[in-house]
Amino acid sequence: MGWLVMVGALALGIAVVVAVVLYRQRPDWPLHQLHELRALLQHARELAAQTHIASSDYQHLLSQIRQLHHLAPQAQKPMYRLLFHHLHALPQYDEVTQARMKNRALQHIIYLVDEAVPPFLIAHNDEASLSHYQHVWYAVLELLQARQRYSYASIQLHKATPNASQSLNLQQQILVKRLCQLQHLNLEDSLNTEIDRLISQLSNDAERALATEAPLATEKSLATEKPLANETPLASRLALSQRVNAVILTVLDNCLADLLAGFPAPQDDIFNTLSPLHEPRNSA
Repeated sequence: MGWLVMVGALALGIAVVVAVVLYRQRPDWPLHQLHELRALLQHARELAAQTHIASSDYQHLLSQIRQLHHLAPQAQKPMYRLLFHHLHALPQYDEVTQARMKNRALQHIIYLVDEAVPPFLIAHNDEASLSHYQHVWYAVLELLQARQRYSYASIQLHKATPNASQSLNLQQQILVKRLCQLQHLNLEDSLNTEIDRLISQLSNDAERALATEAPLATEKSLATEKPLANETPLASRLALSQRVNAVILTVLDNCLADLLAGFPAPQDDIFNTLSPLHEPRNSA
């Protein structure tokens, strides 16, 4: 009986390989990849603002990455492996390290989207959509980079690094500027409201920092300033960073929804496992 099991397993493995090869040759494969990437992006957005990720959500996220790695072109597979590396041991780390790993994963997801979208639009000779996408993507990238610098400055202030308060103040100003630039993209009212809240909180944080500073103030005293709601200053700033991440993912998701509105997700009995969590939004 043992050899029958081995033969059956070998036959199943060969069948899977053949199915994947044939699937990659389908003309709608790039479209399917975009829809699955959007599903990953949407799930990441829902998890971005969560301090503690449920085990089921975490395992589903890893399954999505494995599936996308399995179906990705050979040139893109290393990026999926690196994304999996950033996330596979996430629950083992402390809150600060988890925030760093989630931020790195977010950056990878954004770059994975950019690896897939332009070639698809170029193949369909859709120059107008390509121009719009690139405008949104660069605005998102600039905001992401500003958020990264803000998070780094927040951690340095927590460590009482020399000149950290001045650096954080500068990065807060840059982050506010990038958020304001994002509002020029004609966003939904709910997104504009959230961005206004973020700008208000950043402005309030800057005012509190200035009020805390005194001729004899030290970096340590600034690092231990008391925020609202019994949060530590670092936890408050990291939470704000995750809210910025959620905004970034929402803007990019809305852009993909508009681009994919004319390209419904391919129906596939075998590989259609990562359908988007939400239907494409009404562009009206």
